[in-house]
Amino acid sequence: MLRLVILAILLVVVYFMVRSALRGLLAKRQDHARGELSGQASEMVQDPVCGMFVPKEGALFIRNSDRTYFFCGNSCRDTYEKKLSSV
Repeated sequence: MLRLVILAILLVVVYFMVRSALRGLLAKRQDHARGELSGQASEMVQDPVCGMFVPKEGALFIRNSDRTYFFCGNSCRDTYEKKLSSV
């Protein structure tokens, strides 16, 4: 009985170690796909609606005449568009 308990504990530990290693590999692959492994920090831009800072590469944006506005998500972009159309 004691052997089964020890075996179960070892299996749980091995499971969490393998899961952690796989998550690390997947995170590195995603970072590499985004180009973040080049050693350069991505430029951060501020959302004019909520004030959140987001990486410029992944941000949604609107070009208005000669200026570009960046947004964290669709809801902030839509709110800004409504604000522009009401003016």
